[in-house]
Amino acid sequence: MTRRLVVALALLMALVFATALLPRRAAANDDLVYIIPAAIGGAVAIVLIIAIIMADRSDDELELAGEPPPAALPQSSVRLAPDCPPTAGGLPLLCW
Repeated sequence: MTRRLVVALALLMALVFATALLPRRAAANDDLVYIIPAAIGGAVAIVLIIAIIMADRSDDELELAGEPPPAALPQSSVRLAPDCPPTAGGLPLLCW
């Protein structure tokens, strides 16, 4: 008897889950009422965040010439194109 009860409960649960997981019929709805204000609010928030970040900077942070040049690499190391001398074929991407 318990076996029949288990099978009956399993069938009943399968039926309940099958009907609960059926998708609803497609219906047209107008979500632009929510999308447009959210997009405008997001754009305003981004502009405000950028404005706050730029207002908190000092003049020293915006100058590019304030940093010392990087130390020269030894000749035995691999260097990138700006530090390589031009060759007959042009500028190499890497040199050592």
